[in-house]
Amino acid sequence: MPALLGPTNPAPGLEPQPVRITTPPPTDTSVQNIVDPDRVVRPDSKTEREDNASTAGSTRYESNYMTFLQRLRGARDLPEAFMRILQWGGVEVSSGIRSGFAQELSQMMEFLRMDETQLLEFLKNQMESGSRFAGALFGLLRDAYGDTSSEMLRSDILQFLRRYSDFSSTEHLESKILRETEDMTQSLPSQWANQVKDILAKLESGVKAEDRQGNLNLLREKLFPLVSNYVRMTHDRGRARNLLSMMALDVARYENGEPKGLLRAFRHLASMGALPQELEKLSDADILRLLKESDFAKAAQNNQFAERMAALTNAALRGEGGANAQEAFKNIMAALLVNESVYMPLNHVVVPLDWDGKKMFSEMWVDPDVGGTKTERGDGELRILIKLDIENLGAFDMLFDMRGTDVNLQVACPPAVAPRSQEAAEKLGEILTRNGLRPEYVHVGEMRRPITISEVFPKILEGMTGINVRV
Repeated sequence: MPALLGPTNPAPGLEPQPVRITTPPPTDTSVQNIVDPDRVVRPDSKTEREDNASTAGSTRYESNYMTFLQRLRGARDLPEAFMRILQWGGVEVSSGIRSGFAQELSQMMEFLRMDETQLLEFLKNQMESGSRFAGALFGLLRDAYGDTSSEMLRSDILQFLRRYSDFSSTEHLESKILRETEDMTQSLPSQWANQVKDILAKLESGVKAEDRQGNLNLLREKLFPLVSNYVRMTHDRGRARNLLSMMALDVARYENGEPKGLLRAFRHLASMGALPQELEKLSDADILRLLKESDFAKAAQNNQFAERMAALTNAALRGEGGANAQEAFKNIMAALLVNESVYMPLNHVVVPLDWDGKKMFSEMWVDPDVGGTKTERGDGELRILIKLDIENLGAFDMLFDMRGTDVNLQVACPPAVAPRSQEAAEKLGEILTRNGLRPEYVHVGEMRRPITISEVFPKILEGMTGINVRV
């Protein structure tokens, strides 16, 4: 057929040639973005491992869990930030620092000056207040959850634990709801703000009277409709609307922690055999007293360090300590929040202290379930990672593996200690023996690089095998 669309007849030898498409083999690395019909590949031909490496410095928006891991890797500034605060000692005068903040910082330093007895009490309190589900009662539930094959019973145990978590957070939730309500008064025009102030006064009275149900009715029937109508009428998508969204989550937890629902869940578990039936015979008042007087509740009430640290952080983030303090406390808060994430399967404790005039900071990660379920792990099996930073000496990494009284200890020390590593190992062995433990293996060597948490506790990476994306 002649080329009817061509302007001229083609010259001899230049006729249109058939197009031949040659598909390179999938193994040819010189060609990018090869389509292999036998498998599904990414558009950029990268593997997940390559993608993780290439985006290590950017926020992972597609996965909550990958964001957690990224922030966990970036939380290494915590020792440096704490050491800066300890070295200030409340006497450093920097640009913008206020006398009130310096006084609070000085009081914190007095609190952190400890002897051996005070340090032991401090550690005990931090461990107990850091584990909400500690004690004999939750030990029974943990064993029942691990031993049963009934998904229904496991679901009931988790439901009770959620209720207890919200019940034990009542004081925190109430103060947060009051604070958010007060912030609303500052975010609304006076016509609406005055109505919110009246609701706030009633909420404060309800908190003092421990009238949870009355507060819930007030929030659902008065505050939420009022602010929702304001947003609908004014199309204000600003702070008031955001505060209402955050409060909705707090109110849901506040309602879930209602004592009647907690008691029903408790008695249901006793009737199902997850708890001794003798507990079901207790009165409602006795059950609530048992739950209120748990190790966690007692430790949380006596946790002066947490209260002082929260107050100091609040003041620093408001700028009362100057730019240096604001940056340091911001890093501290970010690192602490990451280590308290729902994805973190370990107990985390921070121990800043002044020991005989020498400043030091330590972090401790504890895995109480090294072997998994009760039937898989041995009695008293424990793994502990301690990171210690001592003023004018350097950083240490200490890994404890314990089974009963048998202990394996590995220590990575700074260069200044390395020449005396053998002597240090002998001293550590003597300390372990003196405290009723049997050292099977003790090794001290120079630190080549800081050990990562995921290397010691690979269970942290287990979430990577699941699907967890942001919507």
